[in-house]
Amino acid sequence: MAFKRGISRDIHNILGSWDPSLATPLGWFHVTCDAAGRVIRLDLSNEGLVGTIAPELAELDELQFLELKGNFLVGHIPPVLGNLLNLVSLDLSHNFLSGPIPLGFDNFIRGKLKFLRLEVNSLTGPISWNLGFVPL
Repeated sequence: MAFKRGISRDIHNILGSWDPSLATPLGWFHVTCDAAGRVIRLDLSNEGLVGTIAPELAELDELQFLELKGNFLVGHIPPVLGNLLNLVSLDLSHNFLSGPIPLGFDNFIRGKLKFLRLEVNSLTGPISWNLGFVPL
């Protein structure tokens, strides 16, 4: 729900099915859960969402796919996303994100990340040397 609060405009009402009164997010559009009701995939690519990326996404410790490509997301990438060690794919490309690639992404060395897409943003600064050891 923190992610939804960070979205200032949802043109297609994609997040309208996100009901906080439900015990688990089963049935929410663009959210996939495992058998235990834990979120393992969040795919909101190309949905015209305007807003920021909530750092609380890092609390989804079973998350394997975070796909936010092609929206109008602004601000910095939350460094705590680097704590998502079960991530296989992180796609934040084609947005309006700014600032550096977080040093917290060095944590992906210990994780399962295979795909990291950050292109077509306004990111600045160096790329951490340690990201070269992530088996992308």
